[in-house]
Amino acid sequence: MTTPAKDLEFDYSKYGFRDEERYVYKSQKGLSPEVVKQISHMKGEPEWMLKRRLKALEIFQKKPLPLQGMWANPSLANLNFDEIYYYIRPDEKKSRSWDDVPESIRQTFEKLGIPEAERKFLAGVGAQYESEVVYHSLREEWEKLGVIFLDTDTGLKEYPELFKEYFGTVVPAADNKFAALNTAVWSGGSFIYVPKGVKVDIPLQAYFRINAENMGQFERTLIIVEEGAEVHYIEGCLPEGELVSLGDEMVPIESVAPGTLALNSDGYLAPVVSARRRSYRGDLVRIVPLSPGNAFELTPEHPVWALRRGRVARPRADRPATQWDIADARFTDAEPEWVPAGELEPGDLICFPVAVRSLDHPEISDDLLRFLGYYLAEGSAFRNGVSNAPTVSISLDSRDSTTIADVRALMTRLAGKPAGVYEVPAKHEARVYVYSAELLEIAQQYCGVGSATKRLHPHLMELPPERQRLLLETYLTGDGSRHTRSNGRTLVRAATVSRTLAFQLQEILARLGIYAGILVRKAGSESMPDGRVVRRCEQYVLHYEDGATVRRVRFDARRNCFWVPVRAVARRPYEGWVYNLEMASAPNAYLARGFAVHNCTAPIYSTNSLHSAVVEIIVKKGAKCRYTTIQNWANNIYNLVTKRAVAYEEATMEWIDGNIGSRLTMKYPSVYLMGRGARGEVLSVAYAGRGQHQDAGAKMIHAAPDTTSRITNKSVSKDGGRTTYRGLAKVQPGATNAKINVVCDALILDEQSASDTIPFIEVEEHDATLAHEATVGKIGEDQLFYLMSRGLSEAEALSMIVLGFMEPFTRELPMEYAVELNRLIHLEMEGSVG
Repeated sequence: MTTPAKDLEFDYSKYGFRDEERYVYKSQKGLSPEVVKQISHMKGEPEWMLKRRLKALEIFQKKPLPLQGMWANPSLANLNFDEIYYYIRPDEKKSRSWDDVPESIRQTFEKLGIPEAERKFLAGVGAQYESEVVYHSLREEWEKLGVIFLDTDTGLKEYPELFKEYFGTVVPAADNKFAALNTAVWSGGSFIYVPKGVKVDIPLQAYFRINAENMGQFERTLIIVEEGAEVHYIEGCLPEGELVSLGDEMVPIESVAPGTLALNSDGYLAPVVSARRRSYRGDLVRIVPLSPGNAFELTPEHPVWALRRGRVARPRADRPATQWDIADARFTDAEPEWVPAGELEPGDLICFPVAVRSLDHPEISDDLLRFLGYYLAEGSAFRNGVSNAPTVSISLDSRDSTTIADVRALMTRLAGKPAGVYEVPAKHEARVYVYSAELLEIAQQYCGVGSATKRLHPHLMELPPERQRLLLETYLTGDGSRHTRSNGRTLVRAATVSRTLAFQLQEILARLGIYAGILVRKAGSESMPDGRVVRRCEQYVLHYEDGATVRRVRFDARRNCFWVPVRAVARRPYEGWVYNLEMASAPNAYLARGFAVHNCTAPIYSTNSLHSAVVEIIVKKGAKCRYTTIQNWANNIYNLVTKRAVAYEEATMEWIDGNIGSRLTMKYPSVYLMGRGARGEVLSVAYAGRGQHQDAGAKMIHAAPDTTSRITNKSVSKDGGRTTYRGLAKVQPGATNAKINVVCDALILDEQSASDTIPFIEVEEHDATLAHEATVGKIGEDQLFYLMSRGLSEAEALSMIVLGFMEPFTRELPMEYAVELNRLIHLEMEGSVG
């Protein structure tokens, strides 16, 4: 069956982004001994490493491209090694704190769609940008146990003997042309050492990023797992109910759907590309700004747009540290940064953007705006319980004759009939009313019904600020209070039981150049002097000083935002769903209760880039290592990787390998089973869309008795994409009782796509068991019919089938990664990307 292309179109260009190139050093194009010497010199390497690099360069130059033969691909002929930059240094130093990573690079990693909250649950994290690792960190508890998790360059410097003992022993430079290339120009990667008997029960993780055009990335990873040790290495939000701003209102983040317009950190409305949900267990950080009503919660690693207090403040001896005053000169020169929520401190300033929009609605007259302000403050619109007459009423202080006259005149003009006044002397209350179905409908349409649910219509929220001022002034006249302080400043307050209205009025005031705080009065009971008990709903109190400069809140005209101090930072345990939004345009950020928070992919270029990594793993007696990769390189990148492990007696090595992106991937993770009872497994999936070839598989070399291996390969191709399983299962002499199981399943979704299975089997021992199963199929019409008969669309049915097909892979991932991968595959199938 041929599936209609309109249901399955997938455009990776929506999913990529790039940053402006800012580098400390960028080599010339092309490869030469001088380039290699410069790389080694800039890294301060020992002489033996330089010699090894130069020897590898000679091997690389002598070896031909693998265009023919067992492990060849004709597409490699398109690679031009002379057009590649082999070394780019984005920064002078590596950082152990995200705060110390250059802001532009840190912002790049915050954009990535890797589940950001995983940082909370990782034993260590590394991040590589172009040629260099820019951040590396290991939890203290693992350091105390002797675990080493460093970038490879630092590993060479700090553990030279250990490094020299193992480097190049699993993947020598002469192994293949790209291993030689990597050995000559390697930079970055991870160096991991797990001592005997230590079980690292939470993953170590690294992220790799290519940003520059025509860039080559050549990280080198070396992992040593001593006897009986275990490690899991992975290459590489807001809680339910938290509010985000859509401009005209704030809504729970879980209710935001793709396509919704939301305010970004520049104050503009931008479409939400995708809304992500995943499970989370850990701390939530509660950020309480100077306005407690805007307090918001998020996971500790979620970035917040901030100015660190130490960069903008001057301490005053008579005040606590949290009340530092801002130094004007320092504030002007300071550059904000994306700071993980867990690193914010009291006194830091966070960004409250001013909404940028102005659309007049001539049908909303000035009289109507002034009336609606009064109505929001003290109005009601209802049908009289006795006569069922449509009634609009506004309650005022009977002693305020000026306001009564103003309201009465407004309602008379708008209703086209005289408005009356009904006085309640015991309460000093005057009710201005009019019977008008038209005015009742207008009041309810623009401001809602009931004090707790009053809100401003979207048209009111997008009016020019000077017109919004008309509504605001009458609202404050009806529901506000003014108090002159001893310093001569006037404190303005207004209370409402509508949370939505409070946030809307705060936004309007910001557009008028005023930052208003929000206090929250909790619901409760209050005893009055006359003995009555008054039950009070939760109230939101807006407050600001009229015409005064708030000392610790600053307006930033250049960025059109207010910088508001953090009053307090707290944590609480949480287990449940957390959410994140992907915005369609830069900056990829949205607003949590008015404040800017940030939100996996590689940048898209028209020319090609090269990723050629080498991974060497040594798993000693009784040890276990799992290495998980989910690569989503852009479609211009050649992903040519050599990954190899040796497993000794009773050791276990597992490769969990996912391939979604790149133009061409050639990757065959291998395990050399060198000791009795060693076990190896490769579980891989590949997805090839338009213009992609996923050439992936595995190699299992049985070199000892009683060894077992399993290869499971799943692939999906569509829109002319091509997948290839290319694998080797080899039993060497003496490897008696070896057991091998190979399963290859391919799913082809249209007539233009293709899948190949190219297994190589070499058995040199009589006492061995080998099973090989390969299937290539298409989705049956009966499967689609069955699912669609139960209410699913064709795209939904296809997604469900593909996700079920991938399930053996996704169930082996940490939950957060499984959710992300399933979401990505589902969106690919339905034709949109988040």
